[in-house]
Amino acid sequence: MPLEPRQAESNTLSVSAAELFEPLGFQVQGDQSLQLTGFSSLDRATATQFSFLGHARHRETLASTKAGLVILPLDAPAEDGAWQAWVTVHDPYLLFAKAAGLLVQRRQAKAPQPSLVHPTAVVSPDAILANGCQVHAHAVIESGAELGMGTVVGAGSFIGEGVRIGAGSWLAPRVVIQASATLGERCIIHAGAVIGADGFGFVADLDKSWVKIPQTGSVQLGDDVEVGANTTIDRGTFSNTRLGNGVKLDNLIQVAHNVEIGDHTAIAACVGIAGSAKIGRFCQIAGAAGILGHLSIADFTVVGPMTLIQSSISKAGRYVGVFPAMEHRRWAKAAASLRREFPAAQGDA
Repeated sequence: MPLEPRQAESNTLSVSAAELFEPLGFQVQGDQSLQLTGFSSLDRATATQFSFLGHARHRETLASTKAGLVILPLDAPAEDGAWQAWVTVHDPYLLFAKAAGLLVQRRQAKAPQPSLVHPTAVVSPDAILANGCQVHAHAVIESGAELGMGTVVGAGSFIGEGVRIGAGSWLAPRVVIQASATLGERCIIHAGAVIGADGFGFVADLDKSWVKIPQTGSVQLGDDVEVGANTTIDRGTFSNTRLGNGVKLDNLIQVAHNVEIGDHTAIAACVGIAGSAKIGRFCQIAGAAGILGHLSIADFTVVGPMTLIQSSISKAGRYVGVFPAMEHRRWAKAAASLRREFPAAQGDA
């Protein structure tokens, strides 16, 4: 069976333009009864799909689109195209995302998935699977695990002892959820993600060998969290590593033990977050940034790509520490000049 968090458009649910957009608070102009079955980009959309104009550079594509309905910015010439219906809005991309999500929800509600446990899956007799759960080939679910209604566990995934997963969550193939971790409702975990591995906790002995500190905490994810492919979230040393509601993590991110990430923060690929860092709500952290441990970042902070955060940020703002590539001698001179000009730049963060 297909393992997709979203139903394919072969499920031909048809919704009128008015039914789709009015619940979102927007009036459809033109043919309000236009039947919509899906969505696509301007250059690929068909007469039963909707699309959007996200940037002025795509106006030429807008003129030739075959989309039945287009979402337009307020300053666009609404009646100049061949579309049958349109909606004007301040942020077309945002409305497109909401309308697409609503259409998918309607489609899934129309065709709820049946319960399924593949014959090759290994499910502990005392694991609890609510109605509509699907457990695919060679997945393992250990003792005491609880899966909420409609949860999907992809092929080859592992759900450890005592794990709790909320309703409507979707795990791709090869996901590992270690013992005692908790996932909220409607979480999406992509292939290769590991949630609940031991934190990197060691202390040096007198002979300089390493003594492992037992990692006895766990991981707690809120509702509507998305975790990208091959991202890792370590369990806490004593207390839990925590991600709030609506947190979005891209691929190849490392979240170390006891990190806390506030609601609706989004983090792009290849970011590394050291242990016990506390990141606020509604933050945006760009790709390959590094965040040292035991510091805090204020709500609504934006961190630029490849930026190293070495001290706490108490005031929300945009923080960037990228040095453009140049010949080494020029780079050394520029770096020295910058340090003379801003001797405590990082400490001011």
